[in-house]
Amino acid sequence: MKSETALAILAVLAIFYTAYAAQNLIAPITASVVASFILSPILRMRLFRRLPAALVSAVLVITLIATFCLGVFLLYGPVSEWAQKIPEALNRLRHDTAAFSEPVQQMQEASETVEEVARSMGSKQPAQTVIVREPGLLQQLMAVAGQKGASILVFFVLLYFLLTSIEVLYSRIVSSVEKAGEKEKARRILRTIEREISHYLASITLINIGLGAVIGLSMWALGLPDPLLWGALAALFNFVPYAGVIAGMALTGFASYIAFGNLADAFYAPLIYFFWNAIESQIVTPTILGKRHTLNAAIVFVSIVFWGWLWGVIGAVLAVPILVIANAICAHVEHLKPISYFIDGSPRPHTPLPE
Repeated sequence: MKSETALAILAVLAIFYTAYAAQNLIAPITASVVASFILSPILRMRLFRRLPAALVSAVLVITLIATFCLGVFLLYGPVSEWAQKIPEALNRLRHDTAAFSEPVQQMQEASETVEEVARSMGSKQPAQTVIVREPGLLQQLMAVAGQKGASILVFFVLLYFLLTSIEVLYSRIVSSVEKAGEKEKARRILRTIEREISHYLASITLINIGLGAVIGLSMWALGLPDPLLWGALAALFNFVPYAGVIAGMALTGFASYIAFGNLADAFYAPLIYFFWNAIESQIVTPTILGKRHTLNAAIVFVSIVFWGWLWGVIGAVLAVPILVIANAICAHVEHLKPISYFIDGSPRPHTPLPE
């Protein structure tokens, strides 16, 4: 292996390790960059072109903060009520599924008995119990709330500064290109990347809002309490392909079991959830986005698994936008086109391999 290749591999590993260790800082920064791609075209709209960029950026960020706070305010009550019903529902579910879980429980008890006998035969000394004192639940919740609150603050503040200085950043990138003939190409690439990414992410956001509205109405028609909660969760979960559908079906199924009290009625909500999601993924999204933004399904799955492992839920949400950004960049940089060739999922890729 050449020394340059080894150094490149070590550099990539160091970058990902840093991203993992500093996820509470780097994840919101990445989310701010992605959000800036969506919102920056608004600054160039004819309606806002004559207004100061700082004013328009402040209005956009304040609108996002108000929407976030309103969502938390509206959903906090229903989430708390459902959370209080979970222990009782789990006990009832354990009782209803006793016929299926009893053999497994007997095997577990037998395994524990065998382990205790083997432990007593192997050692004549009495076993010593070590008690590890962990922080209380309140302390853990306060620590998590502090970290997530700081991440949210970093996201909104950085998003404001990115929006106010987006034109300056673009001009600096173009100015850094040495060849005069390449400056216009760099400017065109930046605009194209921004247009493709903003179109994709804005379209996906609107599609998910529509899907959430349809699922919420369906849950209301089914008689499931708090349909607004299930519609909002469906819209948020749909930003994570594959895993989001499974999580939404599981939650609506468990909520139906809590609300209706029997396993037979608990299957209707997940089936309706799956039906509308299938309509969205197989008909609505391909029709709106077309083949221009088709991604390789295997690469999408690997991206979700990797970023979800790296950053948790926020990583799973950002996995597809990061892949779209990488694909847009690689498609317009000559020596990176082979990467875009494999990310592209259309039957005839838009970015052929360079000869």
